[in-house]
Amino acid sequence: MASAAVNLGLIGLGPFWESRFRPALKKFSSKLHVVAVYDNVVSRAEQAAREMNARVVGGVAALADRANVHALLLLDAGWQGPAILRLLSDRRKPILMAARVDAALSELQQWHDHAVSHGVIIMPAFPMRCTPASHRLQELMATQLGRPLRAEIAISPASLQAVPFATESDFGGQTPPPQDPLLEWSDWCHYLFRAVPQQVTCRGDGQGLRLDFPPLAASSSPQDTRIAELSLCPTAPVADRPTLDEVHLHCERGQARLLGPTTVEWTADGKQQSEELTAERTETEVLLDHFCRRAVGGLIPVPTLEDLMRAKASIALG
Repeated sequence: MASAAVNLGLIGLGPFWESRFRPALKKFSSKLHVVAVYDNVVSRAEQAAREMNARVVGGVAALADRANVHALLLLDAGWQGPAILRLLSDRRKPILMAARVDAALSELQQWHDHAVSHGVIIMPAFPMRCTPASHRLQELMATQLGRPLRAEIAISPASLQAVPFATESDFGGQTPPPQDPLLEWSDWCHYLFRAVPQQVTCRGDGQGLRLDFPPLAASSSPQDTRIAELSLCPTAPVADRPTLDEVHLHCERGQARLLGPTTVEWTADGKQQSEELTAERTETEVLLDHFCRRAVGGLIPVPTLEDLMRAKASIALG
């Protein structure tokens, strides 16, 4: 029997509503219904509410307290900043945290402990885990390539620019911040290697990080440490596709190259193959699907605030 739809409260629209979340929610209309919208800019909230056949609500607490709101989608923390997480977690409703929240590790730890003690799901959005290329890579490692040994990640200058199409109103009147690709890629490396790095070092020029992960269980030599290198490139890694980051991965039985969210090239057992995965679900659709399944009581693994803390700690150590 199909499960009932989850009613969402949408908090803040931010820079990714139009390009990512609105089209993804339209596709998931049978599973996820936006029933209430709050944004710092009232006219923008009204437009989104009309599009989603939802109601405009005048405040974050009022939205979270509505009886017909089952779960919360946080796209922009606005002027409330990090304090919004504590306010929302007190309502004991599942939260998909797709907004950038600049909180100290100690604050995140407090919110994590509070959420765990009250049985609240707070799922940070790490879209790089959910790209078609990342999902295909997981399949290839299980069947063809084996476990990862070394990852070399070239981050395009475009990833460092301010969030595309953002305005000051998207960030509570403040200047839109630059994106933080090191945070996303650090989490992706933790997810890829299924481990926490033993050591994190900053490159001598300050333009990247090296994460040293424990050797595989079968290895007894510390020289078999597995490594991920993150490099902030001065020029685009791929000249004809300047907005895309590039990953080179060396595994036990083969190699792979990821170019952006939908391209995978791999080599194993003398075979070479290139795959374009543009027909697969987008990372935003996968995020929403996983969140919906957890919100109705499913056990599918999803990121937690612990994952966010680990990624932030890696960057701080570097």
